[in-house]
Amino acid sequence: MLSSNKKADSLLFITAAGWAMSTIIIKVYAESIPIFHIMFGRYFLALLMIVLFKWTEIKKIKKEDLLPGVVLGFFTFLAFTLAIWSLSHTSASKSGFLVAMSVLFVPIVTTIMNKKLPNKWVSFSVLLSIVGLYFISGMNGGSFNFGDLLALLCAASYTVYIMIMDKYAKHINESILVFLQFCVVLVLSVVGMLVFEDVQMSLLTDAWLPILVMGVFGTAITNFAQTTAQKTASPESVGLILLGEPLLTLLMAAVFLKEQILLSGLFGAALLLVALVITVLKDV
Repeated sequence: MLSSNKKADSLLFITAAGWAMSTIIIKVYAESIPIFHIMFGRYFLALLMIVLFKWTEIKKIKKEDLLPGVVLGFFTFLAFTLAIWSLSHTSASKSGFLVAMSVLFVPIVTTIMNKKLPNKWVSFSVLLSIVGLYFISGMNGGSFNFGDLLALLCAASYTVYIMIMDKYAKHINESILVFLQFCVVLVLSVVGMLVFEDVQMSLLTDAWLPILVMGVFGTAITNFAQTTAQKTASPESVGLILLGEPLLTLLMAAVFLKEQILLSGLFGAALLLVALVITVLKDV
């Protein structure tokens, strides 16, 4: 039987693979399906799955579970909206690494909140990341753009998500927590569709297969795996998700999307990866 740490690592790897796959699919369809339509489709299916398979646990929901679930749902919505939006303006390979910056943001924010001076590993990781970002901005032959900024904002949103989860939600049943998050994201997606987009359900029915894959494998399974893993994993260890995700995204983007990746971009990606590895291994 796997230890709790090994089980958490396995679940985090599953999450990384699901996110990478979703990133590639979204990149393909980002120009033809509006953001909130994508969010609605994937989270409707994800919510349906969690209700079908975990209803016996969900129906035990308590009043004190609501606030953490709603807050986490909001930051889930914000992070994934920014991630999808970024893919309309930048490459999948670059977005994967920029979103992964939340691994570094967590210890930086923790250091600031604890009013401590950053230790040498934080300082070294930040320096490596700055240099890495400089090189990665030209990964595909371009420069730092609006999509890259959106990806960094996604990383910031996900940083808040990780820290809230670690502080307030570890003792809530994972099925209930995932259910509440999905409900919030679905409601906000419907609001986004009504306010910012012309509602066209045919867009979702025409793209039912990628929506199904994102909803089941890239949303329901990954969110449940991540929420379960973070019950025992530290905030820094959750960085394993984002260590695997950019590498898998880079590989899939090169193979399936034929994205051009320059040597300077690979060098920048390597520097970022080293900074992220240091962050996790040194538990800064």
